[in-house]
Amino acid sequence: MIKKEEPEPLLSKHQIEPSSSGIILCANIPARYTIAIWAFFGFFCLYAMRVNLSVAIVAMVARQSALNKSIEACPIIEKNSTKSSTKYEFDWNPSKAGLILGAFFYGYITTQVIGGNLAEKIGAKWIFGGGILISSILTLLTPLAARIHYKLLIVIRVIMAFPSAAALWAKWIPVSERSTVPPTAQTGISMGIIFTTPLVSIMAANGFLGGWPSAFYVFSMVIIRNKIIIFLSLGIISCIWFIGWCFFGFNSPNEHPRISEKERIFLCKHIHPNPQKHRATPWNKIACCAPLYGIAIMHVCYNFIYDTLLTTLPTYFATILNFNLQQNGFIFALPYFVQFLITIIVGPLIDRLRVRKTFSITALRKTQTIIGTVGTCGLLISIGYMGCNQFPAVLCCILAVGFLGLQTCGALISHLDIASNYAGTLVGITNTLGTIPSFVGPYIVGAITNNNQTIKAWRLIFNISAGIGAFGCLAYCILFNGEEQSWNRIEHEDDTIESAKS
Repeated sequence: MIKKEEPEPLLSKHQIEPSSSGIILCANIPARYTIAIWAFFGFFCLYAMRVNLSVAIVAMVARQSALNKSIEACPIIEKNSTKSSTKYEFDWNPSKAGLILGAFFYGYITTQVIGGNLAEKIGAKWIFGGGILISSILTLLTPLAARIHYKLLIVIRVIMAFPSAAALWAKWIPVSERSTVPPTAQTGISMGIIFTTPLVSIMAANGFLGGWPSAFYVFSMVIIRNKIIIFLSLGIISCIWFIGWCFFGFNSPNEHPRISEKERIFLCKHIHPNPQKHRATPWNKIACCAPLYGIAIMHVCYNFIYDTLLTTLPTYFATILNFNLQQNGFIFALPYFVQFLITIIVGPLIDRLRVRKTFSITALRKTQTIIGTVGTCGLLISIGYMGCNQFPAVLCCILAVGFLGLQTCGALISHLDIASNYAGTLVGITNTLGTIPSFVGPYIVGAITNNNQTIKAWRLIFNISAGIGAFGCLAYCILFNGEEQSWNRIEHEDDTIESAKS
């Protein structure tokens, strides 16, 4: 019998010769981790630009709950304050605000399949980097657009969509690291939210640079003796990131000029060879792939929960739990910090179990999905019954989002399990479908809460989200199988056979 080759150890055990870069900061880091680090900061910038509106809108639009006559709304605790009452610039109702908050996803839905497919054919470097560069420029125009007309603001948010980085991971990350490196890089999303929302709330509450517009002009600041002395533009930081990405981002190991030969050989050995760039995408095979349907349904349901909470939690904290703007920003960051922790803890654990072949990848992914769904959905239902009790309601929100971290390093990267060579296209498909609830969710919230900012209305919202999440988990567990699809490498195998014959 031929002895089966053992898989390579995980991150902590496998030592790779560092890339021979002339840049001191990256000289001792393997090339694939350098790519992941820059992708992390790319996601950080992108979501910092994306989420700032969710918090800023609390300072932009008058709270409808102030006029709410319902006895179910939580009483506002008046506190002595020398500050003048907040002046709101816009009178958008919740339905219009929901449309604006969901506008980002209208553009997102039109770019995913095209962008993912292009990333496979021409490389993910410029697709991913270019999307962030465009977003950084448009972020600076957001306040002007809002003041001209809300429809122009919607247009700006639509254009800020971007393709995913899945095609990048398919060419850079070996199987034994795919539950660790891509999810860890994508925790830049959570970190962008964690750092941005408190800063936005502080600046808006203190009227810095006109209040809420500073959310789009300013990202970081230094406060000494209650005086802001240094600030940096988020748009400029993102442009600086893009310049660095041009030098450190590469489509594949074979295109990287500074990667060590040892790491190049390691990656070529452990990453399935990619078919030629000008190959035809096997659309018929993809359309008949049952596991992809399971991933897509789960992705749709996950996105409904994630993006509905991402865009509307600040409104819930402000209108029902009556947190002020500064409290709102800090509290809103906490759930995503917990999600970040769960992702970086669970991801390496899953990779370790996968390498040891303790469980199949199918069993691991389904277990993650079930645990994450039960935790998230149970806690979402609980929020609606916490009433005006701020601490337990916030705790349930934090843990509900935290449990989503199990999906971040599980079901949401399953595309790499079934067909890594076509991961860009597959993620594009599921992202496109998953975008629908991302703009439908905020609109539904706006419709339910319009002239109805009550505990009962928000309980309905949380219950709907929990039901959708449970359905996604069920569909995923029925349809998903983590084994590599036969068509993932069939073109490469056919090419090899033909070349051997000739």
